[in-house]
Formats: sequence, structure tokens, C-alpha cells
Amino acid sequence: MYKVFINKFSIILTSKNKYLNQENSFLMLSMTLDEILKKARKHKKIFLFHPKKSDLLKVFKSKIKVIFASGGIVSNENSQILFIYRRGKWDLPKGKAEKGETIRETAIREVVEETGIEKLKIDKYFSNTFHIIRNNKKYFLKETSWFLMSSNYKGKLKPQIKEGIKSVKWKTFDDAEKIKKKTYTNISIILNDFLKQNRK
Repeated sequence: MYKVFINKFSIILTSKNKYLNQENSFLMLSMTLDEILKKARKHKKIFLFHPKKSDLLKVFKSKIKVIFASGGIVSNENSQILFIYRRGKWDLPKGKAEKGETIRETAIREVVEETGIEKLKIDKYFSNTFHIIRNNKKYFLKETSWFLMSSNYKGKLKPQIKEGIKSVKWKTFDDAEKIKKKTYTNISIILNDFLKQNRK
């Protein structure tokens, strides 16, 4: 299954027959994007069914233009995570890909630009998240690739003011547990998965 978020509503892409008889379950191929969004607002959570698991994303993406982005979950030797503060919420650094970039190059560039961190390296790919955004009255699917990163940088962090970032801070795992309850849904999921895997 894949989870796609639009604000606080969720769209679950699934190939499992057990969801077909539910009131909030619909056949993906038979619906337009406008119909999908209307049903999501009505039910808060809907299931879009397609029988072939390998084609779930492909079919959904055929209905909406996709924007690719990358970001990082950056940790240091003190088991702290790097956060940015923007639009009244703690968030993880990320951003849209530029032409010709690989997703790994985008992730490194965006984290460096948004936080001012140095000595940054990618350890491994972590996961992807999906959410629908609206821009100039059009809807887009934002697919973000997340990477686990590390740095032993101890210098001053510099928030990217022009992108609305007001602060950059290292936060403990305990801090992150609190943040995940108050941040965006996609970030909450990423933090929850990361903390589960890294708590000792």
C-alpha cells in the first residue's frame, strides 16, 4: 500500500481485495482526480483499489502531475536529529529537485542550503512520502525521497531565511518524539519510523 496525504486527509492506494466492500473504497481506474479529492474530503480517508500491485503508483500518477523532491534525516554522534523551524512548525530539511539532478544530489544540496551544515554525507536511502499540494489552482503530487545522513559538524548552523526558515536546531530523540505529534503528517510518519528503528 501507498499513503498519499492532502492536508489532514489520506488516500490509500491498495491492491488488497479486503478493502473493496467498504463505503470509502473506490476503483482507482474509474475515478478522475477531482472525484478522488472530493471523496477524500468527504470521508477523510479513502482506499483506491487497483488489482495490480506493481501499477498502483503508475496509475495514480497518470491522473496528476508529479513534483520530485528529496530530503534528509541528519543525525550526529550525540544521537541528535537536525530540524528546521518554518511556518510555525518543526520540520525536516527537504526541497524540490533541479533539472539534471539525481535524488541524492537534491537531498544533499537542499539540506546544506536550508541548514548551513557542513561535512554532510548520505548513509543510505530511507523511504518515500507522498502528498498532494495546490499551486496556482492546480494540484500536484509531491513525491519526496528521504535519506539517512550524518555529520560531525559542530559549527554554527544557518537557516535559509529566504525560504522562510527561522531556526535550525539539533534535537534529541525525546524532542523528536514530541515534535512528531505536532508536525506535518508525512514528517510525523518519517520520524516515527526512524525513531522505531534507532531507539536502543
